[in-house]
Amino acid sequence: MTNHPRVKLGRINGDNKYSVTLDMTLSYKEVLNERLNRLQAFTSNNSLESATRLINEAGVQCTSSDVDKVLFGSKGMIPSTQASLAGNNTNRPKNYSGRLTRRDGSPFFFSEDGRQYVRGVIVDGHYPLKTPNHLFTAIRNCLEENLNLPRYIRHEIVSGDETVDRDENNNPR
Repeated sequence: MTNHPRVKLGRINGDNKYSVTLDMTLSYKEVLNERLNRLQAFTSNNSLESATRLINEAGVQCTSSDVDKVLFGSKGMIPSTQASLAGNNTNRPKNYSGRLTRRDGSPFFFSEDGRQYVRGVIVDGHYPLKTPNHLFTAIRNCLEENLNLPRYIRHEIVSGDETVDRDENNNPR
């Protein structure tokens, strides 16, 4: 059996609505490399002060020190991406479920405890960013959106989610 190269994931009911198409053929490492390249290009083309000014103009009021921590701090975007590429990132979310195994012939992955997931890079649609409960999350979200950083998501399938398998041309299977 073949594994599906794309899947459309959506939730049309409730408060947290979304609809995205995920490309499941790109590796997480490829996405991390592209994110790192875009972040490094941004930081090499902008001083900390000009980057802060751009973020402020985008609607997030912050200082250069805040931007420095988000980009270069111990849990910053660049060091975390580099650590993930090296295989030693310890900044994982608390709900991280560990290794996933793909069921052959389906778009689904399963955790060791049996939970079902889809994962891949968003190539179309809208998937919500983290709710900014902290200034650093707001800065991070601003950078994600305005630098058009590729987003690789790992989404647990729950009640209310729907998936549609897609072929490489994004047509339903």
